[in-house]
Amino acid sequence: MSTDTLTDQDLIEGWGALEEEANNRKYHYYRPLSDAAKSTVSEAQDQQRVFTGIEAFDRETRGIGRGHLMNIVGYSHSGKTLLLLKMLMENKGKRIAYFCPDETASLILVKLTAIITGIGGRDLESRIASGDSEAIHLLTETATTHFPHLAVFDGGLTPTKMEAAYSELVEEVWGTDEDAFCIVDYVDLMDECGEVPQKFNWLKAFGKSHNIPMILIHQTSRTAGSAGRAMTLSSGNFGGEQHATFQVGVRRKKNSIMAELAEARSKAQPNAEKIAELQHDLLVHEYTITLNLVKNKRPAGACVDEIDFELDVATGAMYPLADGEMPYQWQQRYSAYAKQVAASPAVTWEEQEIAYESF
Repeated sequence: MSTDTLTDQDLIEGWGALEEEANNRKYHYYRPLSDAAKSTVSEAQDQQRVFTGIEAFDRETRGIGRGHLMNIVGYSHSGKTLLLLKMLMENKGKRIAYFCPDETASLILVKLTAIITGIGGRDLESRIASGDSEAIHLLTETATTHFPHLAVFDGGLTPTKMEAAYSELVEEVWGTDEDAFCIVDYVDLMDECGEVPQKFNWLKAFGKSHNIPMILIHQTSRTAGSAGRAMTLSSGNFGGEQHATFQVGVRRKKNSIMAELAEARSKAQPNAEKIAELQHDLLVHEYTITLNLVKNKRPAGACVDEIDFELDVATGAMYPLADGEMPYQWQQRYSAYAKQVAASPAVTWEEQEIAYESF
């Protein structure tokens, strides 16, 4: 029979034959390749994939599907959790189990509220502390309206507790695992699970057994990479790169510029022009966060080179920067500085750069 003439009944009977064969098989390990057909169709038609909100990443990965694992790797304080918050914003309506023993649920809620409202985290906390009813309402609205299905677990993290917490969510709170996914921030904080390789083994198995997307954060060690340097597939010092369907690198360029600036200043004969250039770059990248997609197992999916985003230092929000575009916050700061210099110009160019650094 030509595939052009297949009816719905033909397809139903075909799947039924495959299922009957699977149920009657006598092998413990062998599976005919035809078994993969149904799972391939199911995955391709999955409408509940998790997206990052980063256009280039989502185009190439086509979303994080059920049983897939995205590994987010970066040096300490590089912005890994900021990327997670952006992903939460992109997936507000989904059911999310967020395991974060590194932070409290209160901190996560304040950060999400700051991004949603555009109110700086410092100002928001100050208003809440003073009993500002509007600020408190915004906090509650974030939890109940924007993230009604987000569950944050900020206690100790072990396999037993994680299984119990997720089962409770599905069976007693959500009532379903439809469009659910899981976040762990971060892998090293899992207890009773052995070393890092064993932790990734268990977490990948957890995602597969519950048939959900997994998003994991792993912090690169000091020996695996220097702060601020470009992230590669091996930057994690066994950071789950073997297990990951997708791996994202996160860095702050300002950290590598600070190291380069310190080295330039330590030379016996410092290059004043080079130092001034680095001082300028340091101020520009005070407001940037840089991401790249270093592993992508999606068929015909490409990796993605580094992309700079402007980081709103007050709220934690991230905005894409076009090629050659300077951060808005830097433009505002430099504009004020330029007006000051115009009113009272420094004697030399080097002095202007020193004044600029301290402005």
